[in-house]
Amino acid sequence: MTKLKTLLLGSATAIAFTTGAEAADMMMDVKAPREPVYRCDITGFIELPGTDICFKVGGYAMLVAYASEDQWDAFGTGAAYGIVPDGHTLEDTVGMYAVGRVNFDARTSTEYGTVRAYVEMQATDNDTRTGGSFDLRHAFVQFGNWTFGKTWSTFLSLDSSPVYTDLLTVTGDNFMRRNQIRYTQSFGKGVSVSVAVEDQDYTTPSAITAAGLFAPVWGFCGGGCAVVSNRNELPDVVANIKAEGDWGSAQLSGALHKNAFRDVFLGNAPAPVPGNQTDSEIGWAALFGLLVNTPTTGEGDYITFKAIYTDGATQYNQDNFLWTTNTVWGACDWLVPANGDCSVETVTTWSVLASFTHNWSPTWSSTVGAGYQNVSAPLTVFNAGAPSLSSDFDMDTYEIFGNVSWMPVANLTIMFGVHYGHVDFNGAGTTPAGGFDPFTANPGATDDQGALAVALDIVRSF
Repeated sequence: MTKLKTLLLGSATAIAFTTGAEAADMMMDVKAPREPVYRCDITGFIELPGTDICFKVGGYAMLVAYASEDQWDAFGTGAAYGIVPDGHTLEDTVGMYAVGRVNFDARTSTEYGTVRAYVEMQATDNDTRTGGSFDLRHAFVQFGNWTFGKTWSTFLSLDSSPVYTDLLTVTGDNFMRRNQIRYTQSFGKGVSVSVAVEDQDYTTPSAITAAGLFAPVWGFCGGGCAVVSNRNELPDVVANIKAEGDWGSAQLSGALHKNAFRDVFLGNAPAPVPGNQTDSEIGWAALFGLLVNTPTTGEGDYITFKAIYTDGATQYNQDNFLWTTNTVWGACDWLVPANGDCSVETVTTWSVLASFTHNWSPTWSSTVGAGYQNVSAPLTVFNAGAPSLSSDFDMDTYEIFGNVSWMPVANLTIMFGVHYGHVDFNGAGTTPAGGFDPFTANPGATDDQGALAVALDIVRSF
């Protein structure tokens, strides 16, 4: 892994705590009491005078300048799924923003092993005199094999995330930081297993309403009912198994998520709908991530590959048009409306993403890559020509990208990246009157489009 990739993942080596040699050191089994060692022997850490705490302060300052075609509000959406047919968004856009990030890592050697606390905050410019808010990214405690707090989801494979500009999240990638309780066990030879319970309310999982005859039984509400997330008692269960060595790393992850939704009328009042007003079901997600070092092409070179599949757990592949929509909500039985509403279908996604990074010299490197994603939500598009009066919302997205990075001095990186994104709504898209509506079935309309975005990142880390 290059220093550039570690920096742009926004985690630094200090918080990639479930991988690498550090995981074995920092997440050791709780053993018999032993004499504490009050000294700092970790590179980059210093002692806090008068205490037994070793600490390190890090972070970066970054400026991003960007430009994108009118079909792609790149700054507003941050992913290629935001591309829409010509004439329905902004003009060609040029802009810039700044980001400041600060983290504090404190560790203490104890009779039970190392105890660690890590906090990271970030502020993003909002084009006002005072700037943006100072937001929490990470806040966790490590004690032996255990991790408590907010940090990267156990589901993620950060090693297999390519290097690219801060402006965008490329198609097929994912970044989630969630409150969790995690246990990690190392088995030697670079193999480890992590199991966690994570907050299931991440970005408020949602349901999308069915169309046609499958539409929710809202007539009983006078048209005023809505479906909302019914926060449940079960956290997500997430696990991964990882192997790493001189060759690179590989990871297999899985997650289970309980979906719970309910009808409401005014505010949070119970909906006056006969039959079922609540429903729940289990969604799941899987990931395979791979990083392979390729010293034959150059020192520090590597390839990455990532594949994600979700069924009723879209937040694990969230950078798509439906975001964290997990299920399709509608009439349980459109022939018998009195049966009420329920989750009639699940939203599915799948994606693949690959990249190659080459180091031309100790200061110059480049990355090229491509990602593809499909998201499908059955019964959500009104279609008068279909017996059920509804069709599937189905969207395909691909993205091709490349960048060149220069590190003229230590900890200063200048990157220029180019992205081409393309979307196809497969029979949904613009309406006959020319308005953009991906939930209207109109096979004859323009429903596929490509667009370009470019960005320049200037980052000074410390």
